[in-house]
Amino acid sequence: MTRRPTEYSHGPDNAEHELKKAYNCVIESNTTYRERTEVSEANPQEVEAVYRQAFRAYRKGDRLAAERWARTAKHLARALWHEAKIAYLEPRGAALPYLEGASAEEYNLHEHSDTTEDLLNSVADHVPSPMTEMPEQMTRFLNRGREHLEALRKPEYRHELLRAERIKAAHEYGRVLECMALAYEAEAGKKAA
Repeated sequence: MTRRPTEYSHGPDNAEHELKKAYNCVIESNTTYRERTEVSEANPQEVEAVYRQAFRAYRKGDRLAAERWARTAKHLARALWHEAKIAYLEPRGAALPYLEGASAEEYNLHEHSDTTEDLLNSVADHVPSPMTEMPEQMTRFLNRGREHLEALRKPEYRHELLRAERIKAAHEYGRVLECMALAYEAEAGKKAA
């Protein structure tokens, strides 16, 4: 009998759960991206490719890699969704009136810029074993996360929702990097076994 994973479990027993969540996130982000705006820094085909990688690992029976690639796809899809929201809102920031002084809760912001910067710094030097350097894709995600945080340092960048979305996007890129490194390591471990 298969144990139903809890929301917080990690590992091979959680592969189905993560694939289901990733699928929903991929569809949400791609719908937002294709229906509303295009973002030059984000690519929905890349999100789909990571999701397909998770599914291939699952079909091969590599449940640990499947779970880790699914988590990567989920966080990448969320980053894409925040990218689309930023791209949509930046040129229209003054189009809709809004009240200033929103709380983090009102903007569904659970991350902070300083802890997100710590997250990005912690994954910046983590090269997945047995690789000798960080893959180009991971370097791009790291740089994009840092770009979002750098925008917050500009004194003229004051729009609260845009600030919140940049923090969320940077945080998601940090999570992508964590999960992607674990996915590469899971694949390397399976090949070595």
